[in-house]
Formats: sequence, C-alpha cells, structure tokens
Amino acid sequence: MSVELALAVIGLVEGSIKLVRKIKSTCQAYQKADESIKERFELLESIWVKVKTQLELLTSISSHLTDELLQCQLNLLQRLKGRLAQAASQLEAVDPKKIESKGKAADVLRKWKFALVKSGLDELIAELEAWQQRFDPSWYLIILMSGKVLDNKLAQLADNKSSQSSQMSTPLTNLLAIRSTLNPDSESQRKSHMNLGHDGLKDAQNSDIPFTAAYAAMRAGSSNLLIVERISCPSGMASQVKTDVENLAKKLQNVDPDTFGLLRCKGIIKHRDSSKQLSAIDVIYNTPLNCQPPRTLRHRLLQKKPMSLSAIMRISKQLVRSVHYVHTCGFVHKNIRPENVLIFPSGDNVSLGPSFLIGFTEFRNANFQTNLYGDAAWHRNIYRHPQRQGPFVVDRYVMQHDIYSLGVCLLEVALWASFVWYPAEDGSAAPVPGMALGINCSDKDFESPQLTRQQRTKEQLVALAERELPPRVGDIYTSIVVDCMKCLDQDNENFALIDGMKDEDGIVVGVRIRLKIDINGANATDAIAPDSMSPTRRGYTPESYRKVRLTCHC
Repeated sequence: MSVELALAVIGLVEGSIKLVRKIKSTCQAYQKADESIKERFELLESIWVKVKTQLELLTSISSHLTDELLQCQLNLLQRLKGRLAQAASQLEAVDPKKIESKGKAADVLRKWKFALVKSGLDELIAELEAWQQRFDPSWYLIILMSGKVLDNKLAQLADNKSSQSSQMSTPLTNLLAIRSTLNPDSESQRKSHMNLGHDGLKDAQNSDIPFTAAYAAMRAGSSNLLIVERISCPSGMASQVKTDVENLAKKLQNVDPDTFGLLRCKGIIKHRDSSKQLSAIDVIYNTPLNCQPPRTLRHRLLQKKPMSLSAIMRISKQLVRSVHYVHTCGFVHKNIRPENVLIFPSGDNVSLGPSFLIGFTEFRNANFQTNLYGDAAWHRNIYRHPQRQGPFVVDRYVMQHDIYSLGVCLLEVALWASFVWYPAEDGSAAPVPGMALGINCSDKDFESPQLTRQQRTKEQLVALAERELPPRVGDIYTSIVVDCMKCLDQDNENFALIDGMKDEDGIVVGVRIRLKIDINGANATDAIAPDSMSPTRRGYTPESYRKVRLTCHC
C-alpha cells in the first residue's frame, strides 16, 4: 500500500507544479500591463516558493513515510491540485492575448479581464495561504521520523538551495534546526552551552505573575522582558534533574514559539546551598519582542470576560502543539494546568495575544523512572488522571497522563469558566471549586488510597463535557476532549495501544499521540457546525490511536 500511496503523492506534487507553471505563464502578460497585478503575482510567487520547497522534500522522502502520513498528504494534495486546476482554467479563459480587436470595446474588455485576473489571483493567494496552514502541521509531523533518511534528504535539499534566496530555504532551515534540536548527538547540541552566570539577572526588576510560580524579570538597561521559572533539585535527584533541565533548555533554545506555543530558553542559572550542593535551577525564557507582562490562563478565566470562539480555538490549538512538542522531545510535563499557560496581551490590549506553556517544575525525561510522590490538593488533582491523584500514587507517569490533563484544560477553555476559584485576586487565599466545575470536592476527597472518588471525579468531568460542549463548540471538539480524558480507558478505541507503542520500559511513545482532527486548521465554522457536512466530505474520520492527530489535518 505504501508504494501506491507514495507514487500517488509524487504524481499530485508533479501535477501541482505543472499547474503553477501554467498559471505563471498566463499571468506574465498581465503583470507587464498592470502594476497591481504585478504585485499580486509577486506575492503569489513568494507563497509558492515555500510550498514548492516543502513539496520537493515530501516527494524525496515519500517512500519512507507511513501509510497514515501518506494518506494525510494525499488528501491535502488532492485539494491543492483541484484548486490550482480551477485557477488555471479561470485565468486561461481571460487570457488578454485572445483579444485581437482594437478600439474602445477592446479596451473595456481588456480592463474587465484585468479585474477578473486580480480577483482570481486574490482568491488563489488566500486559498494557498489557507492550504499551507493546513499543510504545515503535517510538515512538522515529519520531524517525528527516526533514522538518517530524513536528515540526509534534508541536508541534500539544503545544499541544492544554498545558492538560492534565504526566503526559499526558510522551510528547510526551520526543519533542519528542529531535527538538530531533537538529536542529542548533533554537533549543534554538543556545542550548545546554556549556563548563565549568577550575574545574569543581577539588578533585574522582578514582578510576580498572579496564579503561577514563574515571574517576570527586566534586566537593568534592557527593554526585553524575561520569564523565570525555578526548578528545585531534591536530595538524591539533583544529578538527574540537572541533566533533564539542561537537555530541556537546549531543546527549547531554538523552538519556534509561534508554531509550538513554547517560549525560547535563553539559558539556566544554577543555585547551590551552603554545602555547595545543587539546590535549584532557574530556567530563563525569552518573550515576544516589545510585549507587555503576561497573565496566566487562570487569570483570564477568572475575569469572566466573554471570549470569541476563534480565540478559544486558537488557545486550544497552541496548547495542543505545546504538549506535542514536549512529548516529541522525550519529556513528560506532569503539570498541565491553566496556572502554567501564559497569555500575552495583543497589540490592541483588548483581544488575547499568543499563549505559551510553562510550568516545567515537575517535568522529567520519559525514559527515566518517575517519583511516586503525590499530594491531596484538590485544585491540582482535578487535572490529574485518577492513576496519579492523591498522595498514594501507584502508577508511574506516562505521556497519556499529560493527555488527560490536556483534555481537562481543553474542557475548561471551551467553557471559558474557571474550575478553580480564588477568593483573593493574587491567588494567596485557599482556592475553592468554581461553579463551572459543578463538583463539590476538597482535599479530603483525595486523601484516600482508594480510586473510587477520583474515578468518579473523572466521570463527572466527562459527563460535563458531553453535556455542555456540543452546543458551544461542536461535536468534533467535544469528542477530542472526551477522548483525551478517556485515553487510558481499555474500551477507548481511539487510544487503544498498538504494537510498538511502548518501549522496553513501558513508556508510551507520546510523540505518536495526535488528536484526530487538526485543531490547528479548524475554524469556528468547523467547530460550531460539524453536522452541516458529511464526515467524508469534511475529511474527518474516526480513527484508532495511532491515527489520532495532534497536528495533522487530512
């Protein structure tokens, strides 16, 4: 099956490239006669350059992709070729070279055709941009491939593009950087030094961020805001924590914040106690340029300000991508809650700006044993899977536990109401259950070693999602939330384990966990009107766990 799919992908790519050549040829005559058409043509060219570069890589490695990923590419490419064929036909029909007569009538006809060309190019540009937004997530999924096949092809294509413009090499440059980041043996990783001196934050002006342990810092003489997060190093675990933090810092050093919803790491500062033992490590993050101090997602939820569906989808998408990247890097987060999502103000200070996942105070490498320490704090336990709730933790942490936490957060974001209520605005007072949670719970409910109460909490959250979400965000989003919270249920086919999904230590390979639709590409119409089209026409299909997509829209 893979061979047939690979050949089909190659055929669609070649057909799409030929159609673009035809479109460009038709537009040549127009751009010489009309400046506005020339500008549109140049914009189209810049968009196509990136698309073509990506498609060239796709064809060169198509024989090494899985059937699942090939089918995803096939669906996307069929859409692309269909739209290009339509555009080529429309533009050819108004070819000015076919106007042989002269005079006023011919001039009017020519102007009319120019207007049609402008309109056609505008539509094509908009649709190409929309298509690329849907394609880009699957482009980044390719980084999950192991082995040197992908790296060799990337290096070869990068060499071929070295003499071309930097704009053309951008997609390859980004992917090469990500592959290098994920490979601990790469030269760039070996040479990367993340340690900052203790003077790194000397004389910095610090400010608290309500509801999170992280804080903002502004160094003297600088206008760049930094986010600082302290990770403790318990006795007996300092060496492993140090290794994990250094590896995480390197993997976040070159991360694309806009793509993955994670802040770039500037460096780390190590702290030692009076006996010279490592006691804590500060992780320093860069923030978007010229940004204002952020607020947490918890803070925004507590404000009770109405939020648009598009903003809800954007936050959900960014959170999904963040968790995906953390798992791709081989880490489990262990602390996914609204308190650990930072949202920066937008330029207009009215709408919400970009959001980023932080809170790596409890993270660990997925290939090492996790501690079995827990606590009875209800406001943290409601985000934990029942297997990890309370002080009597039995099961080691696996990536599905993060997926459960993600599901609870997606539920809370969709309702846009806080599950945790703080009587004091700064979070200093003891929290109480929010009305949106609809569950009466306290620390005592999680003190028992029995899972009965904890399991009931999970069931109540699932019931809340099934009852409240469909009229708010649609059936598709609802199914994502429910599947995430049921990810460890034995009867959940979407997350059923398959051969090869666990390593020898029993750690689930979380980089294969992907939500079954593209939250990245889903727009408000997709979410609120899922029944307006048939599942086949919309491209959404029920799939097994290995086909559940975090960042791939087919």
